[in-house]
Amino acid sequence: MRKYQVCSALLVCALAACTAHPGNGADVPVATSSASPARRLATSPPSAPVYTNMNWNFRIDVPRDWKIEHDFAHGYLANDAWRTYAAPDSHGTPIVSLTVPGSNQITSAEIRVGASRDANEIAHCARPPDSLRAGTLHSERIGGAEFTAFEASDAAMSHYLDVRGYRAVHDGACYAIDLLVYGSNPQVYDPPATPPFSKQQAFARMQAVLQTFRFTR
Repeated sequence: MRKYQVCSALLVCALAACTAHPGNGADVPVATSSASPARRLATSPPSAPVYTNMNWNFRIDVPRDWKIEHDFAHGYLANDAWRTYAAPDSHGTPIVSLTVPGSNQITSAEIRVGASRDANEIAHCARPPDSLRAGTLHSERIGGAEFTAFEASDAAMSHYLDVRGYRAVHDGACYAIDLLVYGSNPQVYDPPATPPFSKQQAFARMQAVLQTFRFTR
């Protein structure tokens, strides 16, 4: 009888010890469970960071490997004005540029966002440039807002510039979003250079990012 009591007491103590230290065995199913936070983080793709500008009230997703700048590069045909094809006396602010990875002196691609609260710029916000490609002027919705869209291009001295532009008046300002692909003819190099991407590839990547643009008010 006493032997039975001793065994029972030992069993109770063993159970009590396991309850007092759940880390010995309770962590195993949590660590291996498909529902655990650690496993979800390991298998879920990272989300793109969001660029938000509180002064101009817009947001846009930026893929992690894209370069963000707050002024615009000056090239042979692509100037550093707040919008592409802006007149010399135009008044506006370059806000942000997002450069496609791999861009170089042969071929570069970037999204530019600029804006102006100047009354004259607002009045002529939707006017297309002289370099407009015939038949490309149209309306397009981006993030629920209506934009005047167009395509334009220039070429000179083995350099080129292709533009897909978007213009809209919103909350008392003219907004200009330009998708640019520009560079030089790779055939003029010896040996011929290899572009980092084609124009079609560049525009496809920029169009995908553009679809995340939203006004925040």
